[in-house]
Amino acid sequence: MSGTAQPQAGGPLPQAAPAGMQRIPFPTESYPHPSEPLSSKRLLNLYVESAPADSRTTTPLISSPGLVPLIVVGTGPIEAVNDQKPGLWYVVSGDTAWRVRSTLAGLVTDYIGLVGTKDGATAVPSYARMVTIAVDNISVVICVPPRSYTCGHNPGDVLQILGGSYPGAASVTALDGYYVFSSYPSIDTFFISQIFDPLDYDALDYASADAMPNNLLRVVTHRSDLWLFGDGGIEVWYDTGAADFPFRRRPGGVLEFPASSYMTIGHGDGSLFWLGQQNIVYRTTGYQATRISTHGIEAKIREIGGGYTARSGYCYSQDGHIFYVLNFDAITLVYDCATKMWHERSSAADGNGRWRAQWAVKYGDGAQFADNVTGQMYVSYMPGVRDNGVPIMRQAILPPDWAGTRRAFCSRLEVEMESGGDLSPGDVTLDWSDDGGRTWTGGPRTMSAGAPTEFRKRVYTTRLGSFRQRMFRLTTHGHCCFYAADADIQLGAS
Repeated sequence: MSGTAQPQAGGPLPQAAPAGMQRIPFPTESYPHPSEPLSSKRLLNLYVESAPADSRTTTPLISSPGLVPLIVVGTGPIEAVNDQKPGLWYVVSGDTAWRVRSTLAGLVTDYIGLVGTKDGATAVPSYARMVTIAVDNISVVICVPPRSYTCGHNPGDVLQILGGSYPGAASVTALDGYYVFSSYPSIDTFFISQIFDPLDYDALDYASADAMPNNLLRVVTHRSDLWLFGDGGIEVWYDTGAADFPFRRRPGGVLEFPASSYMTIGHGDGSLFWLGQQNIVYRTTGYQATRISTHGIEAKIREIGGGYTARSGYCYSQDGHIFYVLNFDAITLVYDCATKMWHERSSAADGNGRWRAQWAVKYGDGAQFADNVTGQMYVSYMPGVRDNGVPIMRQAILPPDWAGTRRAFCSRLEVEMESGGDLSPGDVTLDWSDDGGRTWTGGPRTMSAGAPTEFRKRVYTTRLGSFRQRMFRLTTHGHCCFYAADADIQLGAS
């Protein structure tokens, strides 16, 4: 028997101090937990992709697209967009409405009328109204609560206000030739137009969403059903074809997960998405609501004021990813349906503040985005290095590295990333926190990813000091792809 001390029965096995370069996992999501030492993980203008098992890494970090100005529609801000009619977009910019046509010569903007501003526009956000647009094959209806307007799709068609027996509405959608409106002020009723005629109404063509005490906030069409979003819950109705009133509630079509902000309802990936009460984000799975937010994301939403500060929610598709974008006054949170992970977007050079893309419409094989302040529309592009001329800041805060009860020494850190070539971001800044992400006092260290043709460039820095706990943070501007980080960390005796 050797003289080496043996562990007692049932006791822990002796641990050898790790030596040499060790892989530090990159974050795959933003997870800003209230207890920062637990997790301060952040992905800003970066998102994870799932790569094959034999790739350089299975979870590379990909840069978000940039935004380039394309056309200007009105003076802004852009209140609502609709791209359901192929080749046409309808846009409400400020107090004016526009038709945008896609032609062989490019995009053509047609001014179609003055719509004014919505009632309650200066009220507390949770009570403020939103502009909605509904389209069928014959016409469009624009609801600017409590007024609504309609026109045909032909060039030269201009808006006319709905009058006569139209009682005023809070929102509009279209289904099976009917225009469906939620009542104004918000109560539990909704009403419909005559089929294929948004100018004709019957005083008896209304119904109540009475499965629960409710005030309807918004009506939405999804997968040939009518979804009634209220402050007490959601009801799903369908078209029965009955002569008296065609819509009936679907059996079992009641969801007790009300929206805290009806401006956050988005369509994409075969689902509806919305921000619910208790700061939980949901998506539909059939006729059920599935929670997709994490505790960290919910804590962040609570920190910035919850649904009161929500400004928009929508989906768009790019490069095989379907993103749900959730805009607040201070931040933009993005859910990737492909990976089920969250990341953040910002259009500011310092990474603070929200993304400027308020809404999205389909454009070619990607998307075009509406500005949140002006009437500018942007086209996304890859590789993107700027948002409307502002350099894009990208940042990754890595998961915490703990040395336990012993002090650790870090002599070298290497970043595995794309180097050289046109996509090279140039400088990458490394700094670190030794107090659980509360302060970032280590560094900064500037590392070069190389000039074009320097494809064998090694991105590294040395002599990073000692720690008992540490979080590393990488920051860069421009377009890049991160693979992993490796560090030479030695554990001391105590």
